[in-house]
Amino acid sequence: MKKFNYSMQKILDLRNFELDQAEVDLGKTNAEIAVQNNTLKAIAEQKVSVSRSTDASSDLNDYYAADAYFKLLEQRKEMCFEELARLEPIAEQKRGVVRECMKKVKVLEQLKKSKMGQWKKQNLKEEELAMDEVVTFKSSGSAFSKSE
Repeated sequence: MKKFNYSMQKILDLRNFELDQAEVDLGKTNAEIAVQNNTLKAIAEQKVSVSRSTDASSDLNDYYAADAYFKLLEQRKEMCFEELARLEPIAEQKRGVVRECMKKVKVLEQLKKSKMGQWKKQNLKEEELAMDEVVTFKSSGSAFSKSE
């Protein structure tokens, strides 16, 4: 029995490579988004920490320093939100690219599955014909040798 050969295997391999690249690209953008979200979380934690420490203090300079620090944290928070606003549409576009790549791969894989099914049916028919020929040959050959 000959080996199954999918004529579009190189295209399928290329599509899988493109899918992998698109997923890596999306992963990088998602990592950038995660960094911004972690920074926002850290800012919130820093605000809580400074608030607790200044609440325990009665020094007016601590309150001024805390207020200046809160302004700095607010600026950093705004920068994070701006970066998130820039990254979200990019991530959505990259998710669309991944979906398209997945569709292309799925179509080729389904076609490959269909072709393999046809190949299996054809090979089964060929094997049955070969077996029939062997049986026919043996039965006609044994009848021939008896009549001699």
